Amino acid sequence: NLHHWHWHLVYPGEGPDRVVNKDRRGELFYYMHQQLIARYNVERFCNRLARVRPLTNLREPLPEGYFPKIIRSLNNRAFPPRPQNTVLRDINRVDDGVNFTISDLERVEARIAESIDGGYVVAPGGNRVPLDERTGIDVLGNIMEPSALSVNSTFYGNYHGNLHNIIAYSHDPDNRFLEGYGVVGEFQTAMRDPTFYRW
Repeated sequence: NLHHWHWHLVYPGEGPDRVVNKDRRGELFYYMHQQLIARYNVERFCNRLARVRPLTNLREPLPEGYFPKIIRSLNNRAFPPRPQNTVLRDINRVDDGVNFTISDLERVEARIAESIDGGYVVAPGGNRVPLDERTGIDVLGNIMEPSALSVNSTFYGNYHGNLHNIIAYSHDPDNRFLEGYGVVGEFQTAMRDPTFYRW
């Protein structure tokens, strides 16, 4: 968790260009997450558990429940749990400024996959930015975790951030129960939840 929190301090998504525009930021985003998942899988193997199953279908229930039993220092309330087999739903949290549908996420995921298959991303105005061997992974990483460096954040959206959000708010997607986000919604605690390692 400390590493994940530190990553977001060193590589923030917003701020002055001199702070956000770091050499190979997108590439390092990809590499960092790949290494986290590799380490998690090795730890699973050491405990005779199977490799983590990627989250490929947002409409299937999440088999992993998570009951954090920790207090958020900001408001002195416990992080909400997520029961086993939670079904993800559209997020409509007006007061939190978080509103998107599962279809929105699927559409963005399809655009990213199409860009990878085509070898280019679409810039505003329809121009193509190649995903070449030198800078392709950097461009792609900056689209996955959008920042001021994203080639086209309007078209590619906030895929990685909204995956955090859809899981973080899965227990109360419409704010009906006035519950805050789960541990995946905060940099300092996101890695505690096993579902973090599925995307």
